[in-house]
Amino acid sequence: MQESKKLYLSEFAVNLFSARWLMTSANQFMTGGTMGADEQDVANNCHIYLICKSPIISFSKDSLKHEDGNLSVKVNYRVEGDIREKEFSFDFPLLDGATSVKLSNYPHREILTLDSEGAEVRHLPANIVSMGMGWHLDNPELSDLEVLYVGQAFGDGTRTAFERLKSHSTLQKILAQAQYESPDSEIQILTFEYVPYRIIHQMDGRAENVISDYRDMERFRSIRDNHLSEHEQICLIEAGLIRYFQPRYNAIYKDNFPSDKHKILEGCYNLDFSGLIVEINTDELRYRLFSDVAKPRDHHICQIDLLDPEKRWGFFITDGVMALSLKCQGLLIGVRSANKWFKPFASLTRDGLKPAP
Repeated sequence: MQESKKLYLSEFAVNLFSARWLMTSANQFMTGGTMGADEQDVANNCHIYLICKSPIISFSKDSLKHEDGNLSVKVNYRVEGDIREKEFSFDFPLLDGATSVKLSNYPHREILTLDSEGAEVRHLPANIVSMGMGWHLDNPELSDLEVLYVGQAFGDGTRTAFERLKSHSTLQKILAQAQYESPDSEIQILTFEYVPYRIIHQMDGRAENVISDYRDMERFRSIRDNHLSEHEQICLIEAGLIRYFQPRYNAIYKDNFPSDKHKILEGCYNLDFSGLIVEINTDELRYRLFSDVAKPRDHHICQIDLLDPEKRWGFFITDGVMALSLKCQGLLIGVRSANKWFKPFASLTRDGLKPAP
């Protein structure tokens, strides 16, 4: 066994985990509109956004039927040019003075309701129908979202991630390249709210010749009483997720995080945190995130040692070997998709598509 490089009996890690989140297509939010109150509250308090890719979902031409308050329609998408199609039927009342229903023009991405003068009253995107009816639940082609970019959204209520993204040059680049390289795919925007961090405390009872007296206890008191700022937490989440997913369009943090040259780690080093655990969870609506280096999962746990193992063993190293993965289940608060854009026909819940009041 190699000589121990463990300094203290105790080691501490910062654990950051996602709570509420929103998901909407880039096309939906780029065209404007108004969110519902619940969705706006989530948007105002989100800290991180992900730009992801998924198949474009459309309605099949001439498949729409609306009789006695019931609507049936075929939904389709393509993978490398091959079409997948499925028919759905659900209650569909005409609201707000609407008198008729039709599909939008090609590529038939929406169902429209019209009043007696032919003016549009409401619209329902095909991806919301597919999601609300649960087509993605047993279909990895629809449930798996490729992470292309990770960024910060400041959750201070003054500027939401959606407002920030409208003028974001990276998003414009991704939209242009995706249209050229993946004509059967569309861009999805996911925003996540993170709750204040918690501290994970580890003690290695087998460690020898380590500091275990009052100095170790003073470290704990310092960590307990001196908190990382919200901005520091957001920066750690962003860096951790970029290092974990290594998205195509991110440049910094992909290969060199952590480094003692990164200013975002100053607070962690000052308090002597030796580990970082960042979790992101999408299991409420049964979607899974993935990248070239991360397999599809609905709950990802990014674990990073913040110390140079050549100088001192960190949180995840015991006897010179990486410790087993921690199963730190994150707290999950009620989640809904941002499906109230432009007066929805329905609310998307885990039980399916519910008519809007």
